[in-house]
Amino acid sequence: MIVELAIGTVTIITSMTVMIGFVLIALRLVRNAEDNYADHRPALWQFFLMLAVTVALVLGTNTVCVWLWAGLFRVLGVFATLEEAVYFSMVSFTTVGYGDVVVDKGWRILSGFVAVNGLLAFGIFTAVLIEVIRSLSNRYMPRG
Repeated sequence: MIVELAIGTVTIITSMTVMIGFVLIALRLVRNAEDNYADHRPALWQFFLMLAVTVALVLGTNTVCVWLWAGLFRVLGVFATLEEAVYFSMVSFTTVGYGDVVVDKGWRILSGFVAVNGLLAFGIFTAVLIEVIRSLSNRYMPRG
């Protein structure tokens, strides 16, 4: 159990590092956009493009995190195939947890780490998307 907790902790910290990198990139993009549009409103396509880039970054970061967990499961020999490891990681990361693919008793604590990681990720990504939308909409549709 101690080994599982240590592996899960290191993996979730690694995943959170990836997510923090995403947040920094997204915020830099937003701040650059704010600077570019300081003297005029962005066009609708520019607003759309910034939001689309942010969403693509969210999806890419989620994908990296799921693959990180899947790779760990394969290295540990928890699943026989990569497809099974990716599927389990994705289902657990999104906290859907169908239960059709499960880990052996010796590694099941890791599935909880995957779910916690997913919950944290979706909270962070929701906050970033709201910040991007708020910031861009304030430029695109100023109040008053």
